[in-house]
Amino acid sequence: MARTPRLMLIEPSGTRQEVIVRTTPFRIGRQNGNELMLRDNRISRQQAEIVLEHGKFLLVDNDSRHGTHVNGKRVDRHELQPRDVIDFGVPDSFTVMYAGEESSLEEIIERAETASKVEGSSKELYHLGVLLDVARALHSSLSLEDVLATVVDSAIRVTKTERGVLLMANAAGELEPMVARDTRRASLDPRTLDISSSVLKQVSLSRRELIVTDAGDETAWQNQASVVRLQIHTVVALPLERMHMAESVETTVVGKTAELLGVLYLDSQQPAAAFTDLDRAVLRSLAIEAGTVIENAKLFTATRHMERMQHELEIASDLQRQLLPTAFPKASYFTVAGSNLACQSVGGDYYDVLELPAGKMGFVVLDVAGKGIPAALLASMLQGIMSTAAAIDLTPDVVAARINRYLFERSSIERYATLFYGTLDEKGTFDYVNAGHVPPLVRTASGQVYPLASESFPLGMFDFAEFHSCHAQLSPGDIVLIYTDGFTEASDAKSEFFGEQRLRDHLKQFKGAAVEELLADIIAGVRVFTGGFPQNDDMTLLAFQFCGIAS
Repeated sequence: MARTPRLMLIEPSGTRQEVIVRTTPFRIGRQNGNELMLRDNRISRQQAEIVLEHGKFLLVDNDSRHGTHVNGKRVDRHELQPRDVIDFGVPDSFTVMYAGEESSLEEIIERAETASKVEGSSKELYHLGVLLDVARALHSSLSLEDVLATVVDSAIRVTKTERGVLLMANAAGELEPMVARDTRRASLDPRTLDISSSVLKQVSLSRRELIVTDAGDETAWQNQASVVRLQIHTVVALPLERMHMAESVETTVVGKTAELLGVLYLDSQQPAAAFTDLDRAVLRSLAIEAGTVIENAKLFTATRHMERMQHELEIASDLQRQLLPTAFPKASYFTVAGSNLACQSVGGDYYDVLELPAGKMGFVVLDVAGKGIPAALLASMLQGIMSTAAAIDLTPDVVAARINRYLFERSSIERYATLFYGTLDEKGTFDYVNAGHVPPLVRTASGQVYPLASESFPLGMFDFAEFHSCHAQLSPGDIVLIYTDGFTEASDAKSEFFGEQRLRDHLKQFKGAAVEELLADIIAGVRVFTGGFPQNDDMTLLAFQFCGIAS
């Protein structure tokens, strides 16, 4: 059976599918009619094509907009080699891996079945049995360890070795035995295994298979301490790999080598016969299938983890929504507006306006360090404390001191919060405390902008922290803008911050009459600046305008 080149198409979601190059030229692009159509408007209509010249397959770029890249380098013409990674110069898009003319598991089975009909084909029949065992295991409901044990048993049968070990790379990249088997299909204790470390090191670094049929007679191996000590005469080791999708920084694409998932290692103290091409093809198929099983197991684990994270995110989002006020108290001497823009990971921002005794109003913005449920729970707890403090009319410095002591005694140092809390009366007297929060900005009726600075520590970090109330006298028409650092640290695709100066400019140049219009203007400015780039922190605004005493 004639073999044809194969491509592995990796979609932006990570889904993979095999594509066979059945004709040349094999056209690639987003236009209908291409042999490989990629639905991404950033990819050119006729991006590239694979052609056959003098028995070799070449990738040719068709003057595409962002270029065609192979292994991270832009190319015009490139002779394709197995494991080449092809991308199209845009981030988060399709990636193609050229698999070459290697046989698939199904093709090898077909070859073995065909050969079995020929006299003297017992070896092919034997290989057919091996592959059918693996195929049954892959399509069964066996556990990961059982499927991998079948792969190792099959590899032992093909190589006629005495033992086989499948080692998996841990988070630190170190190889750890996961399945160990012998010729009787019995499991071995990984703790008692003595494996040639030099073999594992070479295969891990080179990412190439190693097959030595008589290591004791090989000059390159006779001085290897582990091989000599174990008296090994046959060594077979194959890398188990997963290809990465290309990562991109702006439009410059950097290719990555295959991720090492593990190593399939087999050895024997008995010399083995030379390995045929079919032996090697079967071993490579077993390594590919083992890598696929491991990768799928990792993807399943990652999916379950993401599902748990998503559930926690929904809980945290509900908690955060409950913190935000649905309506503000009203009084004749001020107007107020607030807004919260949640980021992709829920934080612990909280803002409110509190009615205080003697006709005063309290304005609070609080930012808890951290994300998710812990931050949302802590913000919810602090909301209750603030409500209690408001009911008994404590001064801002006393409120900050009590919350600081409460947090310090009941939470770790990683759990702290910044707070701005101020009280306003009908005469424009504004007393406030700033506990590690970004300084609010005041815009006077004449258009001048200045900060409400303070040097107190965040809440919950130190038991010895002291907090002092500050004072500002507001005039009719003055606007106070309280915000979290999510606004000033909002970044664009180039990682440039929005910054305090742009916030000052919006405040200074504001020509509207209502604080609601001011918040809308600032939010629109931030969105234009970031260009829709996802943010890592919530953005909270609370603004009020002092109107003075009604005549």
